[in-house]
Amino acid sequence: MQLSDLNNLPIMLALSHAQTSDGLKSVLMQQKLKRVFVASNNQEAVSQLGEQAYNMILIEEGFPELGGADFCRFLRMTDGPMAVAPIIYGIISPEKGRVLAARDAGASKIVIMPLSPKKLLQTIHAAIKEMRPIIQTTAYRGPDRRMMGPKPFHGPDKRKTQKGLVSVAEQKRIIGSF
Repeated sequence: MQLSDLNNLPIMLALSHAQTSDGLKSVLMQQKLKRVFVASNNQEAVSQLGEQAYNMILIEEGFPELGGADFCRFLRMTDGPMAVAPIIYGIISPEKGRVLAARDAGASKIVIMPLSPKKLLQTIHAAIKEMRPIIQTTAYRGPDRRMMGPKPFHGPDKRKTQKGLVSVAEQKRIIGSF
């Protein structure tokens, strides 16, 4: 799948540095993505969420005002496509605490910032290709955190009947772009 196949995919960039946002937006626009919005702070992002549903969101850990983890949690708690959309979460260093905070906030993919154009494109492809079911419970909202390994599970899959599970197929139906 080429990124140009996703040219109508609405993407929000919620990053702390305007230069980084502008550079990554330029890269995405060169890849024929037409709908890329840059939010400079949480108020601008929330305002834009009321006008447009985004099917992919890139959030940086140091996003102004509310912070990246809280903004990620907020998105997972909303109704509509943004609650199940892939969220790419950028951290400045791969320390265990930062990775766990991003995971627990509901991030789909975690990347180290600064992000090169090549890594951005690879991560967007991976976020779409490797979607996981979304768990929606009172304690956690985000991608299924269980490791997807080569070992097949034998026995009844209790997650299929679990209340609050949004399957990958259902996510794609809700999002509708890919």
